[in-house]
Amino acid sequence: MSAPGPPPPPAVPPAMPPPAPDDEGSPARLSLVPPDKVLAALALKKGQRFLDADAGSGAWFFPVFEAQKGQGVFLAAQLEEERLRRFLNRLEAYAEAPGYARVEVVRCKPDRLPLPEACADRVLLNQAYHRRSDRRAWLGELRRVLAPGGLLCLLDWRPESDPGAEGGLGPAKACRVPEAVAAHELQDAGFHPVVSHAGFAHHWCLSARR
Repeated sequence: MSAPGPPPPPAVPPAMPPPAPDDEGSPARLSLVPPDKVLAALALKKGQRFLDADAGSGAWFFPVFEAQKGQGVFLAAQLEEERLRRFLNRLEAYAEAPGYARVEVVRCKPDRLPLPEACADRVLLNQAYHRRSDRRAWLGELRRVLAPGGLLCLLDWRPESDPGAEGGLGPAKACRVPEAVAAHELQDAGFHPVVSHAGFAHHWCLSARR
């Protein structure tokens, strides 16, 4: 009887193509947003529960995870299948990192996050507010999953920004939401106080507490 052969090598996830230039994880797009300013606006503390409400391929989720050194709970929600696959592919690289077991990824619906109430202390919605067809309802959903006293951070494109300086990477100007409108909508949804964060050339950044 012959000896058993070596075990088969572990399955390797299929390589994903590089992100398109207009993908939120592309170097060109990332260069338009100072990551340190986003992290400062989030004001995260070690051990808190963080939700990236439109995580995409993880362009902002993974910098937050690394900055927190895995100390906390990390939730990622995504609607589009292709971007979700990109996220999960990137997540495998963190399998040995501290806090990996406290990462939860969910497939969200257009108008609802499949998460319990008050499950996050910090929520980030990055460059996706302008895509919501019913922003008032979406803010209500973000408020539902945010713990009392928790912080919501919105980052989106300035209508007055020069598209030429953006390299054509931003949405059409007609689709963009002015900062003052977003601030008013946050207040109407029950968030307060609303704080505007400086240091963004092509975007506005607002934070507000539940």
